[in-house]
Amino acid sequence: MTPFAHFVFVDFENVPNVDLSLVAARPAHVTLLIGKNQKSLGLGLVHQIKDQTDQVALVEVGATGHNALDLTLAYHLGQTVQRSPGASFCIVSKDKDFDPLISHLRTRKIEVARVTSFEALPFLPRAKKTAPAPAKPVTDRRAKVIARLLDPANLARPSSRDALLAHIQTSFGKGWTSAEGNDILRELIERKTLEIDPKGKVSYMV
Repeated sequence: MTPFAHFVFVDFENVPNVDLSLVAARPAHVTLLIGKNQKSLGLGLVHQIKDQTDQVALVEVGATGHNALDLTLAYHLGQTVQRSPGASFCIVSKDKDFDPLISHLRTRKIEVARVTSFEALPFLPRAKKTAPAPAKPVTDRRAKVIARLLDPANLARPSSRDALLAHIQTSFGKGWTSAEGNDILRELIERKTLEIDPKGKVSYMV
């Protein structure tokens, strides 16, 4: 019985960036299919292959020409499916020509997929997304803005209508609208917190 639950076939001509440490100590086997014109491998990848010899196989595609690597990959995939039909299989390639083969295998209840990067292998754990901090409710910001303007100890209260609206805009940030600003002004006037004369000068009553 094979110890592997996942088999990965990498179209190395198409996706040359492979980090084998992602599958280290996992029940996964990786076949790297190397094109005839690919003369060298990166030193980092060579070290990874040496460290994970039981998990990695290199297949050099001796032929050139259209679809030479694709057909070789399909052959090795088919052979592995025959030996381990209960495993999962994944092709790492940006080449959509593999999709009809994948569809055919799926009709035979074979678990197979294609991804466009090694990091996207389906069996690798996904990094948890940190939920964004909830935005402060507009009502809370509104109350804080009004409270600052009601505070007679606040010596930085704006002295003109335009400056007051600009102050409100800065306090609200992206959540501010001109309608919101005028609404707050109206509330402050109704509370007799301030008055605005015809020239736009602001007088605070508290």
